Amino acid sequence: MSLKTSVARWIAVLGLGLAGVGHAQGQVPLPPSNNFQWGPLINVTDVTVGPGHRTVATGPGMPVVVATDFFVGNVAEPCIDCNTQLVFGLPEGSNECIYSGVGTLQGHAEFKLTAPPTPGIYPLWASPARTPDCEVARSVTQGGPALGLVGVHGDPWVWSWGSVSKVKLNGNTSHKINVFPGAPVTITTNYSINAAAGGCPSCISQVIFGVEQGSKACLYSGGGVVNVTEQSFTLIAPQQPGLYPVWAAAQWTFSCDQALSWSNGGVPVAFIEVKLP
Repeated sequence: MSLKTSVARWIAVLGLGLAGVGHAQGQVPLPPSNNFQWGPLINVTDVTVGPGHRTVATGPGMPVVVATDFFVGNVAEPCIDCNTQLVFGLPEGSNECIYSGVGTLQGHAEFKLTAPPTPGIYPLWASPARTPDCEVARSVTQGGPALGLVGVHGDPWVWSWGSVSKVKLNGNTSHKINVFPGAPVTITTNYSINAAAGGCPSCISQVIFGVEQGSKACLYSGGGVVNVTEQSFTLIAPQQPGLYPVWAAAQWTFSCDQALSWSNGGVPVAFIEVKLP
């Protein structure tokens, strides 16, 4: 079997395991497991992102620490001058080849990936490959089963006439917390408004925060120039398990009620992971 045919065959087979590739602004269910097995001879177990979790929040383009145990058997698939590789990656971010070789190996790897540049929720994927080296494996392997989630936040968020920054969830600065369904979450944030830099006739400016499938709140409604430090308010977490963005939106309307009715999403500035009791 030629190298080209063998690589194409592996890509076709591995494509059947693709899950959650791409990013989302809304709720994303947690992957069913942080373990995966490809046939009887290759598997990864106990995959974690960040400080030992299955979900983590980070800024655009920042490093994400990943750890995993893995096993690679003596793959019998014929391929001239091929090795077996294990590749991990993030859509729109970086990927990393953590193993390349032949024979049997049980090992552990810790490595860093680069987060995507755009705020959203991205699956951490893994996939084996059969190519001559890691460089080729990284170029032909574009996805695999989701084993964790990386939330990329947009804090600080700056637009033409204002900004939101230093978002905390229940006093936590990591931009992600775990809560039970329907739990109250205290959000603390800084924001600045310069109404003269935007607007519409007879409108006033608003800053809205919300959590996908949860509640939302109008933090500010007015004009002029304001600089607010550590304003706190409460949002209610969603009812179903998953990772949800806490979003911020800026509006020009005539009232908070109108801004709330118009705002059903915005820039993800933090994330809430809902877990069952």
